[in-house]
Amino acid sequence: MRRCKMKPLVVVLLLMMVALPMNASGHTPSIITSNLSQDGPVPANITETTEFFEGDSVYFRMGDSAENVTMRVAIDIDGDGVFNQSNDVFSNWLNFSCELNENGTATLDENCSISFKYQFAANNSSGTYYYQVERRVEDNYTNSWINTIYVGIDMHIEDGSPSVGDCFGAGCEETTTQPDSESNSIELDLIKILILISAIGVIAMSISIVKDRNEPSTGKVFDSQDAGHIELLESEE
Repeated sequence: MRRCKMKPLVVVLLLMMVALPMNASGHTPSIITSNLSQDGPVPANITETTEFFEGDSVYFRMGDSAENVTMRVAIDIDGDGVFNQSNDVFSNWLNFSCELNENGTATLDENCSISFKYQFAANNSSGTYYYQVERRVEDNYTNSWINTIYVGIDMHIEDGSPSVGDCFGAGCEETTTQPDSESNSIELDLIKILILISAIGVIAMSISIVKDRNEPSTGKVFDSQDAGHIELLESEE
């Protein structure tokens, strides 16, 4: 009897294993803050060790509180080494503070900004980007800094898609498949095998339960006559 009671529990557990969500290879988009100080952006460079990937954002906040100072950020999106407003990304001239309206819900000057955020595309935006920070006092330029942003490949990117800075076509050297791609393929194969084994286990358990229910009971049922017969045999002995 205990065996029959345990089988439904095993089936439920197997179903739960099949229904467990698999971890996606992509990541949740994150934001890195860069503080614009009188000595330049902090941090200056976003490197490979920062774990900054496609779909992530950089949040530039004005941190220079000196009088009449404004700063501007430009990102060389097309990778040509030139910062121009027709092809690249430029922020407004950022202020340390902006005057708000009476309700405190909006700036009096719609062009006044204290921060600038840029989000890289979720696909095909990996590579190293140069960005420039300019500083001026009133209309006089005082400093400028050029640094880099490294954007890593998000793991759910489709294989074979070219990334920023990649060489493809005639004249480019052939590259071998990255070990990460092979590892991801193996993990997917193992997941498929586990799902198949779990499904087979569910089917086998279901068939076993049906058979147990259809089989007639083999247990002997004793009545009062059987008890009397046993007593008679014991007395004869």
